[in-house]
Amino acid sequence: MSVLAEMVRNVLVIIIIASFLELLLPAGAIRPFVRFAIGLFVLIAVLTPLLGYFFDESNFQIEWWDYQMETDGADKIARQGQEINQNILNQNQYLLKEKLEGQINAVVLLVPGVEAVQTEALISQEGIEKLSFSIGQEQAEMNEDGVGVWLNESEDDEIQGQIEKKVRAVVSNMYGLGEEQIEISFEGGK
Repeated sequence: MSVLAEMVRNVLVIIIIASFLELLLPAGAIRPFVRFAIGLFVLIAVLTPLLGYFFDESNFQIEWWDYQMETDGADKIARQGQEINQNILNQNQYLLKEKLEGQINAVVLLVPGVEAVQTEALISQEGIEKLSFSIGQEQAEMNEDGVGVWLNESEDDEIQGQIEKKVRAVVSNMYGLGEEQIEISFEGGK
């Protein structure tokens, strides 16, 4: 009895929709094709419940009505989405690293005795892993005659030590890094 009720309900819905379509369509060459398509839908609406009643073990489905996306296609789409997401993360990581290095360069340039600095930051998901600095010192001051005052090697080492100590203190305080995370080298020496 439920099969008959389902069949009648489906046919009635299709007939109601078909009548509205016929009213909307202009008289012309399209009407026979629409009637043919409606006839196919009525046939499917009648046969699907009947076949399901007579063949309980078989599952008759109309693929157009119950579209199933292929799993290979879904996996491919998911993989492409992950690749796009990883590219975006890598680009953001690069921009973050670039901006952070510029900010640290500006801070280190404020240390007395530092003329130029090149920073290389190693960043992970947890934060800053390591900072490497290549520092260029200010040149010796010139006196009135235009003759430079040259420092001997021990004075140069002492000045570099002071600069290194100040840079480590500033960077450690600002970014919360330990001594082992900061590597400093001087251009043309040490």
